[in-house]
Amino acid sequence: MRTWRVGTFSMGLSLVFLGVFLLFTQFFDWKIVTVLKVWWPIILVILGIEILLYLFSSKQEKPYLSFDLFSIIIVGIIGSAGIAMVFLQSSGVMDIVEQGLKREEVTSDLPEFNYAMKDDIKRIVIESDNQQNPITIEGTNDDVLSLFGTYRAVQSKKKDVLKPEDYLLVSQKGDTLFIRLKQLPYRVSEFYKDYASMNTTILVPTSKKLDIVDLQNDITVNPRDLKNNWTINNVPQIDLILDETKNVKVSVDDTLINNREQEDWEFPNKEEKHVEEITTAFLQKGKGGSSIYIFDSGTLDITNH
Repeated sequence: MRTWRVGTFSMGLSLVFLGVFLLFTQFFDWKIVTVLKVWWPIILVILGIEILLYLFSSKQEKPYLSFDLFSIIIVGIIGSAGIAMVFLQSSGVMDIVEQGLKREEVTSDLPEFNYAMKDDIKRIVIESDNQQNPITIEGTNDDVLSLFGTYRAVQSKKKDVLKPEDYLLVSQKGDTLFIRLKQLPYRVSEFYKDYASMNTTILVPTSKKLDIVDLQNDITVNPRDLKNNWTINNVPQIDLILDETKNVKVSVDDTLINNREQEDWEFPNKEEKHVEEITTAFLQKGKGGSSIYIFDSGTLDITNH
């Protein structure tokens, strides 16, 4: 006569339920963590039902429970793992691990921004909260300020940049239009860090005065047919392209000038011409009708063919 050992039936049925749950995860949007949270209490329910069935079905006056030790140990290990999983889930650790495993890198286009210049706007100020993200600024003869580019993000939760307001703050105060590039959202934990970077191009009407202020970004500036005065203040690295600019005067103060030997720089202090680190000078191209004033910045490289 075969002896009923409590635990054998529980382990078998528990494994059946686990297999069914895992199978359903392949067809439905179920998370493994959720399956384990639901499944481990079922083990206890099945084990309790098995004990009760044995007691009620036993014909002995004083039934003696005979346990399948191996099955009980396996069920206990699996149940303990489920309890630990629930604890990690409730403490937030499991969410962090799960999001870390789901991190992905995406590259997408920024929503294009266009702003028609009003006649009362005389000056444009460009600022940025983004650090170490390259910005290209080009002059245009159109009376429209345009901004476009791409962004690259490594993130655990997909956060699309859907509209210009997600990365850009635009405000007009008096005769000045303020443009501020925002820092894209990111998440930092003890285990990983999401981050996002932008590569931005801004087209600025050459008829407007422009101030580029306190950027922590390397910038490339191509003024083209410049008709007004532009100022660059406190920028770490500046690449100035003068290929299409015919009449301009570039003044530099407290900024290191690279490749200075390639251009006809003039120095207020003649002795500074032979100093390796030149920080004050000016360069005139054509009649010098417009000006670009660069000061309190890091380094300047000029391209002028």
